[in-house]
Amino acid sequence: MTKSRLLLGASMAAALFCAAAGASAAPDLSKSLVPGYPDVVAEYLQIPGFKAAGTPAALNTASFLRLRAASDGDKPQPANAVIIAMPGFSSTPPHWLWLATQLVHKAQQRTCDDGQPCRVEVWVIQRRGANLADTVGLREARAAHDPKVALDYYYGSGAVAPDPARGGAPTVGAAPGAGDAKWRVLSEHDLSFMADWGFETYAGDADKMIALVKQKTGAHNVFLAGHSQGGSFVSDYAGRMQADGKRGLEKLSGLIYLDAQTTPGAPGSPSATDLKAYVDHVDALRSGKAPVYTGGGGLLGNLAGPVGAAQAEVVFTYFDLADLNSEAIFAPIPKPASPKAGEAFRYALRMNWLAFAGSSFDVDPLPGSDIQLPPLRFLGEGLGHLDFRPVKGAESLCDFAPPASMGMMGPPPKPQAGPGASFSCVASTAMIDPAKVYGWLEGGGDGVVPGKVGKARLWAASAGFAPSRSNIKPVTVTFADSGPKTIDASNLIGSNFYPSERHDFDASWFGKWAVIKVQIDGMNVDLDKTGLDLPVYVARRSSTPHADNPFAHVTDYTEINRTGTYQTDAAKAASPIDPKVNVALYNHTDIVSADDALAGQVRPGEPGASAISDTLIDWVLKRSKGRAEVPTPKALGVTETY
Repeated sequence: MTKSRLLLGASMAAALFCAAAGASAAPDLSKSLVPGYPDVVAEYLQIPGFKAAGTPAALNTASFLRLRAASDGDKPQPANAVIIAMPGFSSTPPHWLWLATQLVHKAQQRTCDDGQPCRVEVWVIQRRGANLADTVGLREARAAHDPKVALDYYYGSGAVAPDPARGGAPTVGAAPGAGDAKWRVLSEHDLSFMADWGFETYAGDADKMIALVKQKTGAHNVFLAGHSQGGSFVSDYAGRMQADGKRGLEKLSGLIYLDAQTTPGAPGSPSATDLKAYVDHVDALRSGKAPVYTGGGGLLGNLAGPVGAAQAEVVFTYFDLADLNSEAIFAPIPKPASPKAGEAFRYALRMNWLAFAGSSFDVDPLPGSDIQLPPLRFLGEGLGHLDFRPVKGAESLCDFAPPASMGMMGPPPKPQAGPGASFSCVASTAMIDPAKVYGWLEGGGDGVVPGKVGKARLWAASAGFAPSRSNIKPVTVTFADSGPKTIDASNLIGSNFYPSERHDFDASWFGKWAVIKVQIDGMNVDLDKTGLDLPVYVARRSSTPHADNPFAHVTDYTEINRTGTYQTDAAKAASPIDPKVNVALYNHTDIVSADDALAGQVRPGEPGASAISDTLIDWVLKRSKGRAEVPTPKALGVTETY
């Protein structure tokens, strides 16, 4: 489906809704409807959060993306279930857009026990670093429907120039935040308070979110979900002692783990040496001896940190506002000084925005050529591949000898291209037609590339999506180095501008043991995960031919892996799933982003039907009880921001 058709469908749905409800009273949801799903509206929200030590009051806020039924307008119906979702490492709510939307959409098609259409809402937690993201340029670009507004804001004027290394293609060659750009990076000293943005802070933020869901006595309406690194948060929160003397699990109806760490931790507790190492690390963060946010030197390299995030956000704004068939003005990677295998090819290749989207996050955008960055080969999706054929006569002009990881010896055979074809060597610039702009061959249910469950068009749409409805207001903060700065963080972002080192460290450390007590230096965390006994849903890319239930007291356990679906008797009795359903075709982020265009036509897990949303929806509804009051947009102060 083209972007214009997506937008037309959304606009028509909004118009029909207004006509049915009374145009004078109905809100205009058109700019906040999820592309392709006119029955789902998104709002980007902030509420008062946990009071982390040292953090300016204006920044002690919890942010989340709320997805709910559009037909409810500004009066959301009581919810059968609210899923609070924690994204994974360096991840953000847009990665959850399709799974969350599919769940909200599918719920509306079902009738619940009270005879009314079901209601499921999904609230996706945003990293606190988003509170620091200056999104004025993004919001103004969307208001003007011109992505160049964002380019000028973050890069300044004159950022685009012809690049001979790319066939003279117009290319952004500078870094954001320089020259006459309006955006500037905040320093480590500015953000020293991030040293206390760890598990305790995020758990406190989740407390505030859950408190918005008004459950009646005996009701079961709140589920906690986590993808990737977010899985450790799910277990830790469920085992955490709260201010009222109850463990987190007493507020929850079920735990959902998506390609995530499911273990409640090794038996026992950390030793005195382990505790000292933890406290010493926190002290290093607080004292400035260790960086409080991840820059370009972390696991993701220049993809991470504020500079990488600013570039990504400009790219995502082009995904949203430009013609995806037009030529991208960014090179796929920064110009390499000493190119490694495949890097010269990636830099020189001219491509349209759709191909840029696909090649930026597909695990193998030119099959067999080994040109994708190693972290993205693990973290990415299966979206399709580049529509690339070598120039005639250059088929065997490989860049370098194939890397050892490709398991090849001697001269490689000639590469091929096209749907289902693969390369057998590292592609070189000699294979490129410098005058050609290359496109993308899509995967997914109706794509031409078999065996891929995602689409580049969907990845682009989720990365570029930003609802106009928000309650986030500009705040002015005086920073140690940068002085007074006004930050408007109201535009949803697909990148983590200031990734918290404390959060990432805590996510790993607290996941190691079943019982942890840290009560020192202002820290007060009491975890006991040995008693977790809630229903558990797991989808992961393991190849174990059975369920691998690590929870001693969980009797209602469902696991979907590469070999099939495995359920305990209690799980089967509540919501049986076809044992043949599997995630054999899924990559890491496909778990939350798979195409669902053919739902009901093919078995979940095959291209076009999400193995997760098509099974999780009934799992959730069968384990919820009653309905809970949820806040109205008016009560949260939602307005139109562009």
